[in-house]
Amino acid sequence: MHLYKEHIITVYNQYDPTHTTVLRNAFVRAMERRFNELIKIIRIAVVEQDCFGAQKRMLIQQMYPPGYHAFDYPRSAARVEAFMQWLKIQVDKGILTIQQFQQIGEAVEAAWSNMYIADSYKRGIIRARYEMIKAGINVPSIEDSGGIEAIFGLPFHIDRVGLLFTRVYSELKGVTEAMANNIAQILSQGMIDGDGPRLLARKIIATIDGKDAGTLGLTDKLGRFIPAKRRAEMIARTEIIRAHHLAAIQEYRNWGVLGIKVKAEWITAGDSRVCPKCASMEGRTFTLDEIEPMIPAHPGCRCLALPIIL
Repeated sequence: MHLYKEHIITVYNQYDPTHTTVLRNAFVRAMERRFNELIKIIRIAVVEQDCFGAQKRMLIQQMYPPGYHAFDYPRSAARVEAFMQWLKIQVDKGILTIQQFQQIGEAVEAAWSNMYIADSYKRGIIRARYEMIKAGINVPSIEDSGGIEAIFGLPFHIDRVGLLFTRVYSELKGVTEAMANNIAQILSQGMIDGDGPRLLARKIIATIDGKDAGTLGLTDKLGRFIPAKRRAEMIARTEIIRAHHLAAIQEYRNWGVLGIKVKAEWITAGDSRVCPKCASMEGRTFTLDEIEPMIPAHPGCRCLALPIIL
């Protein structure tokens, strides 16, 4: 509870009105570690273990390389298929892993990303309650309501955060599926072109982290390319803000049911990084229904909705 108290009484930070910078960065670092581990085992599989047999001659607990010449089949199609099956297992274990967490005294299975979304959602609840009290709305404090875990466990919050868990998992799955399609195409063309292990590994890894993507010709018809790792990091940063925002709006709405008339004022980070769209929203007021789907306004948005008493 002390972490959240400290979070709330922090002096207003013009660069991050949501005060979720540390959490967003932690989520991104966790995402990076998982993608970096995937890159590591791909490099070992393709180059060091020569899994396709192109040349005749400790890791994170969940992921593992396939073994020396593991996919050295006569047909190229069989090599690609076997590699993609192995890759899917590594992605499922590393990027989309489901693991056990303790919840209300018992172990439950959940995606690793849920802990970051839940943390941001709780911070959104706390920030909303604090801002309502600050605005003169007669609502009880977090402590008087039994603590953040008691509030977070209420049905309307559990239902909402469950949807956020599903959203993040689905978006990450979309990223990994697109990545897998790109890798399959690269492997098929690379074998036709006679690419060696090192070049194949460079091309596969470039689809993940973007390094050397331009020199390797990994762009779409419009010359664009967003590597899987970068897309996943954008999802991490954006969904932290979404969880924080939706938690706050739900808190405002909960008290509105009791007859308290609440609108929301759009607040930006107020620095040079604020985009023109968000800058035009600064200080504008909206109904809760109006502003609920508006934040985040774009990937990487840092805006906040503050309560206004009518």
